[in-house]
Amino acid sequence: MRFVIQRVNRGCVKVSSQVVGQIGRGLMILVGLSDRDTDEHIEHVIDKFLNIRLFDDDKGNRWKESVKSLGLEILLVSQFTLYHILKGNKPDFHEAMGGDKARVLFDKIVKRAREKYDEKKIQTGAFGEYMQIDMECDGPVTINWEYPSRENKNNKEGEDNKKEKENKKGGKKNKENKEDKKEENKEDKKEDNKEDIKEEKEEDKKDEKKEHKKEHKKEHKKEHKKEHKEDENKEDKKEDKNEDKKEHKNEDKNEDEKEDKNEEKKKHKKEHKEHKKDDKKEDKKEGKRKSLKNE
Repeated sequence: MRFVIQRVNRGCVKVSSQVVGQIGRGLMILVGLSDRDTDEHIEHVIDKFLNIRLFDDDKGNRWKESVKSLGLEILLVSQFTLYHILKGNKPDFHEAMGGDKARVLFDKIVKRAREKYDEKKIQTGAFGEYMQIDMECDGPVTINWEYPSRENKNNKEGEDNKKEKENKKGGKKNKENKEDKKEENKEDKKEDNKEDIKEEKEEDKKDEKKEHKKEHKKEHKKEHKKEHKEDENKEDKKEDKNEDKKEHKNEDKNEDEKEDKNEEKKKHKKEHKEHKKDDKKEDKKEGKRKSLKNE
């Protein structure tokens, strides 16, 4: 299977000027089927469509969100020309899956996608019809993906060719050997598919671990900042308390000094009054003395 996955703001498929499928923000996916593809590939392919991270998160970080995480839409369009071979300037499509068989497999892909996600958010074109596609590509972001990978296919084909040559040389062309070959090829395909799935799952796990580490670092930084702020607030409070204590002490000192000054003033007044009294007494005595002398 070959796919062209495009991030779009909108997508629309028309047949004879009539709209047969349209979406808003999401993924426009062209699907090419080869004569070697089977139902076994469908499950992994649908998971990839739903979970491939081609969108930014709400903070603007790239490659963080998927169709599934954001609740977006998918438009699936069958396109057999993806399986082409150029012979000179003319394309050859003998590797593409035949019409009736391809229709059945494509319909299964669409059905399974609607079962795993949301039926209303999975739209499609019209299989085998002459279509016009109108879309607004976002980015642009375009991903070419083949499953199973070409390397595994080449390895399988090389092994099959070797086996055929060996069988021809040895004169082994009976029905039992042919059946054995078919079974072996099926087993090889299953093993290759399993290996591909394992490799992609491992890559997804690595990506998840990286994301987890980044999130952990962010959380750690936030906690550290909070602790630092709390420590600063504590220090500020201590300083404020110390300043309050100093102010209270200074106020108490000032009050004590005022009281002492008041007491001194009072004492001074008393002493002044006493001196006046003594002066008056002395004046009286002198007056009496003068009067006695005059007499």
